[in-house]
Amino acid sequence: MSASAAADTERPTPSGVLAALYRAVEPTDPVETARALVADHSVRIALCLDCPDELEAVGRALGICLRMLGRSPELGGYGIADCRLL
Repeated sequence: MSASAAADTERPTPSGVLAALYRAVEPTDPVETARALVADHSVRIALCLDCPDELEAVGRALGICLRMLGRSPELGGYGIADCRLL
């Protein structure tokens, strides 16, 4: 995720990003672990998901991130810049 309009607002903290992430996670989401890194004007999130295949894992991760952005005022102005399967 990268900042656009959020550049002039206070930068979120990794713990704040994780709190926002866990508020967006639904009980049926297969999240095992999550980590967040805030650097410069970007937020990086690593999710470990328990999914039967890669396509479902990417779809679930994007869905979680979209819900998080929609529900978290502290992440207003951020968007998804890329998604990588590791």
